[in-house]
Amino acid sequence: MDIANEVVYLGEHVWAGKLGNFFIVLSFVAALFSSIAYYFSSKDPLNDSWKKLARLAFYKHAIGVFGIIGTLFFMLYNRYFEYQYVWQHSNSKMDLKYIFACFWEGQEGSFLLWTFWHVIIGFFLVKKGKHYESPVMFMVMLVQVFLASMVLGVIYFDLRIGSNPFLLLREHPDFMNLPFIKLYLQDPETYVGKASEMAKGLNPLLQNYWMTIHPPTLFLGFALTVVPFAYAFAGIWKKEFTEWQKPALPWTFIGVAILGIGILMGGAWAYEALSFGGFWAWDPVENASLVPWITLVAAGHVMIINKNRKGSLFISYFLAIASFILILYSTFLTRSGILGDSSVHAFTDLGMQKQLLLFLLLFVFAAIFIMLQNKMLKWIYGIASFITLLFAFSFNLFPSYTLISWGIISAVFIFIGYFKSFPKDNTEDQISSREFWMFVGSLMLLMSAVIISLFTSTPIFNKLLGQKSAPIDVFTYNKWSLPFALVVMLLSGFTQFLKYRKTDMKKFYKSLWVSVLLSLAIGLTAAFALYSFKAYDLAPEKQKSYYFSYAVLLVACVFSIFANAEYWLRVLNGKIKSAGASIAHIGFALIILGALISTSKKVTLSKNSSSKNVEALGKEYSNSKSLLLTQGDTLKMGPYYATYAGKKRDGIHILYEVNYFTKKENGQLEKAFNLFPIIQLNERMGNAAEPDTRHFIDKDIYTHITYADLNTINQTETELSGFTDPTNNIIHLGDTIFTSNSFVILDSLLTSVSKEQYEKIDSAITVTAVLRAVNIENKQFKSRPKYRLQENSVVPISDSIADLGLKFVFWKINPNDGSIEIQHSERKSNQRDFIVMEAYLFPFINILWLGCFIMAFGTFIAIVYRSKQLKKILK
Repeated sequence: MDIANEVVYLGEHVWAGKLGNFFIVLSFVAALFSSIAYYFSSKDPLNDSWKKLARLAFYKHAIGVFGIIGTLFFMLYNRYFEYQYVWQHSNSKMDLKYIFACFWEGQEGSFLLWTFWHVIIGFFLVKKGKHYESPVMFMVMLVQVFLASMVLGVIYFDLRIGSNPFLLLREHPDFMNLPFIKLYLQDPETYVGKASEMAKGLNPLLQNYWMTIHPPTLFLGFALTVVPFAYAFAGIWKKEFTEWQKPALPWTFIGVAILGIGILMGGAWAYEALSFGGFWAWDPVENASLVPWITLVAAGHVMIINKNRKGSLFISYFLAIASFILILYSTFLTRSGILGDSSVHAFTDLGMQKQLLLFLLLFVFAAIFIMLQNKMLKWIYGIASFITLLFAFSFNLFPSYTLISWGIISAVFIFIGYFKSFPKDNTEDQISSREFWMFVGSLMLLMSAVIISLFTSTPIFNKLLGQKSAPIDVFTYNKWSLPFALVVMLLSGFTQFLKYRKTDMKKFYKSLWVSVLLSLAIGLTAAFALYSFKAYDLAPEKQKSYYFSYAVLLVACVFSIFANAEYWLRVLNGKIKSAGASIAHIGFALIILGALISTSKKVTLSKNSSSKNVEALGKEYSNSKSLLLTQGDTLKMGPYYATYAGKKRDGIHILYEVNYFTKKENGQLEKAFNLFPIIQLNERMGNAAEPDTRHFIDKDIYTHITYADLNTINQTETELSGFTDPTNNIIHLGDTIFTSNSFVILDSLLTSVSKEQYEKIDSAITVTAVLRAVNIENKQFKSRPKYRLQENSVVPISDSIADLGLKFVFWKINPNDGSIEIQHSERKSNQRDFIVMEAYLFPFINILWLGCFIMAFGTFIAIVYRSKQLKKILK
């Protein structure tokens, strides 16, 4: 190594980057070798040598993944800011408790988190997979190959393969030309200090405990979808069209539980800490995780049907495959940068759009290719796909229309594969059977997933067609989702009372009449009560059009709760171990009920009742939802009265105290509670607001700051003791000047000479303005500024009122109309602070959170029950 290179590496921990890159290569190569070995093991299951090699490569892959993660955590913990990933996602001022959040904030870290969970799942599959190990692990490791490629950081022609987290700042193409990095060649040690000083750090919105638990839970849910996908793939490959569903079923419901919890965590985070004004906003990124969960729920229910009768083989395969494909699709949506203008929390584009799209399309291709049992059809589809994708990716010829053409070709071959390859069920389900209605429910879930996906994919369609994207109204989502939610609620209520194969309808009706009557009585009563509870956020015409739909859905939710509770208590005799499905259905109904009530009856409390126009602050402010509160003032806000009491600083947080009052019968205000919404200061990435919420049994009061003057936060007492720029006032005797803390009246003018003398002589003349100031406590103060005319020059003599922080300058007399001009200035500390805030009342939102816990509890009970049943079957 020459002297120049020694200077370049001075002050850097180069060994860490080299170690990390070694583990990246090990992870990728081992995953590739393991997938190949598992493929040959699947082709020749009697030969154990391939399986042993595949397992050995898998363990080496695991070592590589753990090594990458351990090295990156070590670099973040020790703050090696010379590395791009550490510099971009952490800084020296940030608490160490957010190291985990720094790790998976970036795309590279989140891919590593996803890869890590696949490794953990892989250990279980190797141990428990038995004869399905090889084909299932082949697909898992093939996915790992693509995930490992996401952190390679290699450029092949114009295709960027992955983004390497171990690049030095001076090596990264996006940062190497920054001015402070160029200092490195002259003074390496100064450069390292400068890198530390200018490190970006974690986005302030993400410096929250939810960031340490929500992403790993959500990505575990993402990772779990690969298992039913791999089992479905293995089942078709081995022509075991039903057997694969038995081991896949528990994994499917584990995925349902974990992914569902992850989604609900995101809703709770948005509601509690992100100032989104609610727990769900139909954001494209939210939808991208919701849709795979819906299809996974549908897949699980279809597998239950097939456990009891051999049917619906294609739809179970399709749903299991679709759940994972939709995870890949959501990955493309959120990481390609295509949602940059449509979502508030999508990743930015790192130049990997083609790689992400290829990742998605190749697994779509594999799923369709494997279901084509005829070799000729495989060749035709394979050649057609190769040609169209080659034109789209390599030659870049009409890529939009080429991809659309490939989609049409793939859809055609899906139908061909269904009719040519899958065994058909010749028996028809009785309309009175449980499996018939469970299948209908699964189709409803699939249709709702399709509808949500179409709306979410609008930016994709518009980009393909060269059109601009327009945001889709929340009411559009609600309008399309309501019918599906209604059917699902009804089905989840009565389906469990049906028998498999055929049901005695007289017994069925007899079983349900109590639940039906209770749901009608309680549901209609609640619907009527909620109708009288005015929804201030809905226009009158929307209230009328949506009320009937909401009322019917409310009754359906209540029916689902009562019917499942009755089934659990009466049919299952209150046994918990076998009541997982009923309990989960109750929880899901409570979630829908809580969301229905809290969102449809959400009340905007913060309608502007001040005399100042909030909309003057900008387009994003509205008098219909934003309230301007001046410190010390009390304004009516819905059923409350609110006062902004002041602010205080706690580290990087500014806490704004907002006191809520209620009016007693005698008209006096009584303090109800106070809230402390926060603004988190971050000079580098911008300040972020965090709401505060007061929780009651029947409602939540949600408050957050949308505007505040931060200029006075760091001002010293000396700066605050200074005066504002003067304001000129033209007044006559008896007129009033208004200040921030008083009103000032011109009582009289005193002169040292008469008016006639003043007009005739040039000697010094003094006119005194006698001002009387009255503060809000009705105390009076005097001030006497003077106007002195000497030898045709005006020499004003100012006067002040120290107690009020006011200064007056009498500087002009207008003889024509008898008016005078006085400038007044105020001490800067006089100016009362103000905030603009939004506050909402969410009625009965605790029903939703209660439903979350109950659904998770019921799902895990069902998982345990199904796992025990599977063990008995396998024995």
